[in-house]
Amino acid sequence: MQVRDTNTNFLRERASTSTEHTLQELIDRMSNLTSIPSLAMIEQWFSSLLVSQRDFQRYRVFAERSYARNLLARSPFAELLLLCWRSGQRTPIHDHGGSVGVVLVCEGLLTETMYDRMPEGHVRPYNTFRRGPGSITGADVPDIHQLLNLQPDSRDMVTLHCYAPPLSELNTYSPHSSRVGRWREGYFLGGAGI
Repeated sequence: MQVRDTNTNFLRERASTSTEHTLQELIDRMSNLTSIPSLAMIEQWFSSLLVSQRDFQRYRVFAERSYARNLLARSPFAELLLLCWRSGQRTPIHDHGGSVGVVLVCEGLLTETMYDRMPEGHVRPYNTFRRGPGSITGADVPDIHQLLNLQPDSRDMVTLHCYAPPLSELNTYSPHSSRVGRWREGYFLGGAGI
């Protein structure tokens, strides 16, 4: 069996002053899109982003039962979210239902496990990455992964996400079953995660 890892990890290069962008400029860009941006385009935006906690403090909302999805901007072409994670919180194993996604780690240490779909229908892990603040990762279609905050108790994690087009329906998977679940976008700001 051949496994193709389309998930990419980008090391942020020091952007020159003329190409650096603030979080507010990125929010404005998302709100004014006229077409779906490519994975490469979003990766470029994230690599030139200068962001500090004070820039996203008003969106830094946590939930106790699951990670919180805090909406920063949404258009018909893309959405920008700040996800806030307590220790132990995680996504289910999922794909992005036809959307590309880019994640920037703002605080904490992100654990990402990549999965391959087996012929029988269940999934199996094939690689795990740990990403610290400033790391950028991009997921193309049809990547299947799980994001986790595996840091010790009381260590929060904050990640910035862009999905193009916006997530509307995801597929969820299990290593123990061939059943494919569905998740529909349904909440922002302090909700219960997918």
